[in-house]
Amino acid sequence: MTQEEAPPERRRRGVPGWLFFVVPLILSAALVGGISIAVRSNSDDGDSTPDLSGPPAELPAVVDATTQLLGAPPPADARAAALGTAYGDVTVGLGTITDDVEFAQQFERLPDAESKLVGRTLGAIQAQLTPAGAGGTRTADERNGDILFALAMSRAMVQAALPDASARDQALAVLPFSIQDLEGFDSLAATFAAGDLAALAPRVDPALSDAGAAELISSIAFLMGQKIPAEDDLGKTFNTAYQAALP
Repeated sequence: MTQEEAPPERRRRGVPGWLFFVVPLILSAALVGGISIAVRSNSDDGDSTPDLSGPPAELPAVVDATTQLLGAPPPADARAAALGTAYGDVTVGLGTITDDVEFAQQFERLPDAESKLVGRTLGAIQAQLTPAGAGGTRTADERNGDILFALAMSRAMVQAALPDASARDQALAVLPFSIQDLEGFDSLAATFAAGDLAALAPRVDPALSDAGAAELISSIAFLMGQKIPAEDDLGKTFNTAYQAALP
């Protein structure tokens, strides 16, 4: 090639035609995949919301508490009493067993961990028993059953925590002040101690606030807070965990 001859012009290659077919398919697949992931994520979030309807013994917080404190949930009709007894026993243990190893041998946890556990689980039960009119989800139709459940917990708890107290003193220790002010309280206390809760519930319900069963559970927490010692911040640990679980 002489200097006068110009180099041959290079021909530009066009964009391959298959790109106009494949690239849109890839982008479309990515878009559809992203939408599917988003829909699935939203669906998963919805499914993670616990069902807070139905019998109180079947509430997630009740099942969790019985599993944590008792090892396995007892039959549904025995859960309220079993839980109440467990909370009473822990309250007594925290107040009387000063050796951490001895406490752990009986309750399978150290005192601070047990204080936190009973606070968290009791607060969660109270939250899930709270009626819609008081910031929760429980309906008016569930109120009577919830009150019966909470009364059974209260009775078992105070009988475990204060076994030597009279029926009247037990009722004064664990029932809300609004019930204590009812006329014929001594009769109510005797009915409470005897365990005739089906007869007791309609008598005390009018004295309770919109919180209903949650008000009864809060009285259990109040009694536990009084009895759990302040040493090693056990009382503070209980109360902090309890408050954190409330709605």
